[in-house]
Amino acid sequence: MQHKHKVLAGAVALVVLGVITFKSLQTPDLPSESPSFSPGIHANIRNSFLDVWQEYKELHNYGFDVIRSKLSSSTMQAQPVIELTDIFGKNRRYKLDVAEKVMDSGDLYIADLPENVLRGWFAHELGHIVDYENHSNFGMITYGIRYVLSDKFKREREHEADSIAIRHGFRADVIAAKKYILENDFISPAYQAQIRKYYMTINGAELCPDERIPVLPKIKL
Repeated sequence: MQHKHKVLAGAVALVVLGVITFKSLQTPDLPSESPSFSPGIHANIRNSFLDVWQEYKELHNYGFDVIRSKLSSSTMQAQPVIELTDIFGKNRRYKLDVAEKVMDSGDLYIADLPENVLRGWFAHELGHIVDYENHSNFGMITYGIRYVLSDKFKREREHEADSIAIRHGFRADVIAAKKYILENDFISPAYQAQIRKYYMTINGAELCPDERIPVLPKIKL
């Protein structure tokens, strides 16, 4: 029984770390420039991200880092970075990990994607960041666990990220990204099936309301 508890605790820890990065006291401070880009970020990625970033003005007060990373289970991953000492507070910064290649695509480099596809992808990821603003730092732990363990919750969050991107003016880009992924022979059918299962459909994106309403609701404890 004790062994099972340890296994479960370890699994929960991995779930949480998949959505949240905890910044320990020994971790050096990240660059103050926001957004900052790690070495190796291609100019196409940087420029497309900055185009999208300009429309997410509510995030400009946060530290934000775009980091080239080796990702095994996704192409991009948006995460809050939380101080261990502030787990029950509200202070955080954010980061976006970007892989070198589209997941399960062979040699399809992200830097080579069309500009509108990149914008749609980034708009979706920044939509996740806005959605995270619904939750306190401690609440993000529950968020991470539910995201991995509940298909329903994951689908809701992915649809909300698309909706937020559309409300920020990126409907055409979000649709372009969806079409590119779903119609590209270089991307694996398994990855395409995941997109169909969890993400808003192309028709749903076409019909999604685009009113530019405030998208930062009160923090839920």
